[in-house]
Amino acid sequence: MARALAATAVRSAAARVLSSRHRARRATAARVVVARASSSSSSQTDDFAVEHQRRYLASQLASLARSDPSSASIPEAIAALERARAPVDLAAFDGAWEVAWSEGTMAWRALVASAVQAIAGRCRAGQAFTLPSSDSSSSSAPGEALNFAELFDGAVVITARGVFRPKPPFADATRCDAIRADARYPIAFDVQIDGGDARVAGKRFDLPICGPGEFEVLYGDECVRVFRSSGGVAVQVPSDWTPPRDAEEEEEEEEEDS
Repeated sequence: MARALAATAVRSAAARVLSSRHRARRATAARVVVARASSSSSSQTDDFAVEHQRRYLASQLASLARSDPSSASIPEAIAALERARAPVDLAAFDGAWEVAWSEGTMAWRALVASAVQAIAGRCRAGQAFTLPSSDSSSSSAPGEALNFAELFDGAVVITARGVFRPKPPFADATRCDAIRADARYPIAFDVQIDGGDARVAGKRFDLPICGPGEFEVLYGDECVRVFRSSGGVAVQVPSDWTPPRDAEEEEEEEEEDS
């Protein structure tokens, strides 16, 4: 019953997003999806149709977050994707992701970033996660987390690093730092920040950042991730951000290579 209601919510949200963006151009595609879902009584076909609509809704959420952040369809799409309880997709934890839309206190940060950006160039923020090794024979170790904020077209970069692990209900039975194979969204994590730094004009300054925290991923796939923390909810998209390196780090790397 819960999955049926979630599927209905996804269909409804997808239909409303369709109507709010290029209704005429995409009406045919919507009819094809609905027809495919109703043409067969098999649960396999129904599941395929629901997954197809869910991924379409997710792709539209990513597009709206980038191009129309004031759209009223964004919160509705977030709610529908959270209720869908989709299987966890590890692609949502691969590499760097940056905030494209936010609410709560995150929205204030985004507003400030937008104001600064209007004056001094691109500003962005997000996280880069590295999951633990999938090799079951390796020793268990938590995943690595790197929060970043980039200001003034990268002239100022602030990072906070630490480790994260799934909360017990979502953890693998034999490897507590890994996500269980059958986990579904939303999924909750504990995080421990153990340091940070600010880089300005090529110089690095250590920051006294440390302490525990937690966050949830309400939905994620290869194109969009919905992230919730004490600061609110954010829609994140894949980013080309890479951790900065100063001259000293580059010299150390060159010495190691030689």
